[in-house]
Amino acid sequence: MKHIQLLSTECLTLEYNAVDDFLISHWKGELSTQDIKQGYESIILHLKKNFCHKLLDDHKDVRGLWADLADWVAHDWYPRAKAAGLEYHACIFSTSTFSRLSTEKAIEMMKETGIAQGFEDEMAAENWLKSL
Repeated sequence: MKHIQLLSTECLTLEYNAVDDFLISHWKGELSTQDIKQGYESIILHLKKNFCHKLLDDHKDVRGLWADLADWVAHDWYPRAKAAGLEYHACIFSTSTFSRLSTEKAIEMMKETGIAQGFEDEMAAENWLKSL
């Protein structure tokens, strides 16, 4: 089995790719502050549990603006995720303009402290993670 499902909520599905050794988060819908914070806390938990160093963070089905949380993701969550083992973070941009802008803002802020990269599609993000 290649993908092991770790978590499934209304707004987030979290899987572990056991063959290529990375976590995959599939976000969907309009996300509340609580949704985002709880989801990213779950990611930290599963990075630790699976001794995983790579995250494919899929935002393509996210709608709405969450730029106010970009600072929290970059300066609160990201350092803790790195401490939990995260080394490489591939983000797939949303098809929603406002959500994409929020993701771009968070990636730009995270670049100051680690390796985060934005991608247009899942295949490009996966290939980048596999190459590391």
